Amino acid sequence: MSNTELNRVADDSVHLCVTSPPYVTTEFKKGQEFDYDGFMVEFRNVCEHIHRVCVPGGRFALNVADMLTKYRYADEDIISRIPFGPDCLQVAQSVGFRLLERFIWDKGFTRNFGGPLLGSYPYPMSLFNNNYFEYVYVFRKLGKRKLAQPIREASRLSQEEWRKWVQEWWRIESISEQISFHRAVFPLEIPNRLIRMYSFVGDTVLDPYLGTGTTMIAAHLCGRNSIGFEISPDCESMIKRRIAMEIGGLFETNPKYNVVKE
Repeated sequence: MSNTELNRVADDSVHLCVTSPPYVTTEFKKGQEFDYDGFMVEFRNVCEHIHRVCVPGGRFALNVADMLTKYRYADEDIISRIPFGPDCLQVAQSVGFRLLERFIWDKGFTRNFGGPLLGSYPYPMSLFNNNYFEYVYVFRKLGKRKLAQPIREASRLSQEEWRKWVQEWWRIESISEQISFHRAVFPLEIPNRLIRMYSFVGDTVLDPYLGTGTTMIAAHLCGRNSIGFEISPDCESMIKRRIAMEIGGLFETNPKYNVVKE
């Protein structure tokens, strides 16, 4: 994410940020680039902007997972589990956010491709599981919001929604295996819950790592405004395909949702 792009968003103008950053991925290829520390520096810059643009009392929901790699440490080349989620948690807190809540997204077993893929199987001592779950951290910016009662009423949750969504373990099936045009997408249900739980009707939702546009689609369906940024030109067609999947011919019926090119 370019800091120049995020500079376009005014201070104290966003009520909620929902995002899942592109991970520092590993394909276990010799000599591949794996700049973990560089990614964390850039992620901190993004978090500083998110904190700047959020209103006092605003929320920041972050979806991340840990990773397995043998390229993280210079003093060895064996596979290690890297605490990417907790590392991102510490970065977000270091720029001024306070941890409000965290959930575990149970993605089901669709990612089990027939058995162990990594480690010393069938022998001890290095047995690794696949990433069947991800973290969802919810942060708050210091301050309080004041809302008119009609807005509060229009945004209220049903008791059934509240009981289901406040459970700390969210069982929502992964859909990455069902989508051929992007390697990692999160289901619409994730941002839908977060937007309904941590913003009000008419609020503005930001996603600085737009990807296939899931957060903006969910914001639209929840009656919120949205802002999104994506630096990969390949994602324009992916966003349109995702919109077609989730809400049909939105581009044909409402041209204001066209992707803006710089």
